[in-house]
Amino acid sequence: MAETPSPAPQIQKVLVLYTGGTVGMVPGSAGYVPGQKGDFSKEFRRHPEIFEKEEKSWFILPKKVTNECPGKVQVRYQVEEEEKPIDSSKITPELWDKFASKIQENASKYHGFVLLHGTDTLAYTSSALSFLLQGLKKPVVVTGAQRSLFEPRSDAVDNILGALMIAGCYCQDPALQLVSVLFNHKLFRGNRVTKYDCDSFDAFSSPNAEPLVEMGVTIKVNAKPPLDCVESSQPLTPLKVKSFDVRVLHLFPGIQKSYVKSVLAGDGGVILETYGSGNAPDDDWFIDALKAATDRGVLILNCTQVYKGSVRPIYETGTGLEKAGVLSGFDITSEAALTKMLWCLQVTKIPEERKKIMQKSICGEMTVSEKKDPTADRRVVASPEDLPAACLLWEKMLSCDPE
Repeated sequence: MAETPSPAPQIQKVLVLYTGGTVGMVPGSAGYVPGQKGDFSKEFRRHPEIFEKEEKSWFILPKKVTNECPGKVQVRYQVEEEEKPIDSSKITPELWDKFASKIQENASKYHGFVLLHGTDTLAYTSSALSFLLQGLKKPVVVTGAQRSLFEPRSDAVDNILGALMIAGCYCQDPALQLVSVLFNHKLFRGNRVTKYDCDSFDAFSSPNAEPLVEMGVTIKVNAKPPLDCVESSQPLTPLKVKSFDVRVLHLFPGIQKSYVKSVLAGDGGVILETYGSGNAPDDDWFIDALKAATDRGVLILNCTQVYKGSVRPIYETGTGLEKAGVLSGFDITSEAALTKMLWCLQVTKIPEERKKIMQKSICGEMTVSEKKDPTADRRVVASPEDLPAACLLWEKMLSCDPE
């Protein structure tokens, strides 16, 4: 009796966007510099962990890698390089728009996306994309490296490999169809990460949320199907940063009245980085300055300076902020707070709607706790009924089976 042939693997297509950063740098006469266009793609061929062969315009991920994936799959990917790779210190909101638009335009052609980025501002980009790409229903994995792919002992290979596996092998898992960050064998929600180490391969952490995936001896998926992302039928809303004034006021002992007033003089929003669990001076001049700003319609979000933890009004010095109209950022990171505020200011001009947006978890960026019990965390799920229509982006369901 003839054996039944095994079914052909399911083909998953991934677009890799190389935007710049250490991951693709090459040695130069005065230090590392971006390589020539095409050099980065060619370098992939030298690494058998991420390249088995090339078929037409597609690179094939090795079969020994995809054997670990759920189901029988073949991951094919294409690499697209920026004409002029971008140093991550030069990232702007206009570039976030560009990246988001590129992904949206190609959503029907690929199952998942990998965005290669410099590490210094990577957490800002992943946070911004989480708001811009709501409803995409595809994995968008942001990663980079502490050492270049062209160097020995590079962490780039493992980071790129892990990102390709998530974007390709796991593209049909609803819990991973979001913007994430893959670094040093861990996958984090993109709007929950911060860079905390300049010298280690373990450069990123998610202080207030567990990893979505841990790639150890086995691959452990901790992620659960998302309950907190709002789907919408609206098109992508660009972050026209020049139209809005968002500032950061980092408190420090001895801060001067003139400095505080100068920061609060804008007309958009302020990220107020406070001590501990949201504490700040209760001097009359300070509270009055905050109140004057919020009365003008300035959004002020209270975020802790501390690496881990949440804003809670448990000390008397912190309660004055609420009376001044300052909103709680709970456990949001500074990177997510800034990008969320830019996005919020763009999607509605109505002050009360803006406040409502900033107090909700739009796509998992913070854990909102009830006032009546400041020691307990409870996720408040945003829903179309909760949020103003102006903040809904779009609801177009994008298939995971491009032609």
